[in-house]
Amino acid sequence: MSFTETVMTGVRAAVTGTLTCEAAPVQLAVRLLLSDQQIPIRALVTCSIHSGQQGINAGTALDLIYISLQQLHAHVDAARGSSALLGNAATVLAGDYLTTGAFRLLVRCDDLQVLALVADAVNRAAELEATNLKHVQITGDDPAQWLRTRQRLAVPLGEAAGATGATLAGYSDSLAKVARRYGETLVASCVLLQEADVMDDFVARTTVQRSALDLCRQAMQGARTIATATGNGHPLELAELIAARINATGHPPGNHMPAPD
Repeated sequence: MSFTETVMTGVRAAVTGTLTCEAAPVQLAVRLLLSDQQIPIRALVTCSIHSGQQGINAGTALDLIYISLQQLHAHVDAARGSSALLGNAATVLAGDYLTTGAFRLLVRCDDLQVLALVADAVNRAAELEATNLKHVQITGDDPAQWLRTRQRLAVPLGEAAGATGATLAGYSDSLAKVARRYGETLVASCVLLQEADVMDDFVARTTVQRSALDLCRQAMQGARTIATATGNGHPLELAELIAARINATGHPPGNHMPAPD
């Protein structure tokens, strides 16, 4: 079993073991995380730096918070998507349930520094979402501003994924900074790739794919630094996997990145 398959198995076990409610809104929200279209990238980032159950629990918590805060709560009035299917009340309750499950997983990590890191990231993410309630849509007057906004919203939880892995692995301050940047750029790359996958407009989709590729290249640089310093090749393996996914979407010639061997 590959590193990514091992993590995915661990994430599924953590989710099903923690979120036991069978109510339809909760199960739909859980499927958002475990679907083929949306990989648990924050868990993968954390576990690429520190494998083991602590990494699984902390990374899964970050992905659950992403679903609850940035996919459900932030879009509670959306006219389409999961929030529209669930309705306002069910969206809020399902999001709350995922958040409580996330913090149950964090408690199991038994690490106050990790808990503080994630709590700070959630606070920053919530502040950004609150500020951005009237953000510019890709079909609006300023697609470039929309793109910058999507990247900015991805930063807190992506950075926390890298920082959490670094904390659990006992990295030095300088290497932890590299890990935070690796998490920030790779998670943002995945978020943009998911956005591009549902776009109908070719020009907009191409622009977002290029930005995703640029961010992935930045993540690969950090991953190489981590590999050189620690001998851990999993961050680079994960970044190469995301690069291969971007390549498979058919972005314009001249931006192709080699797929992993």
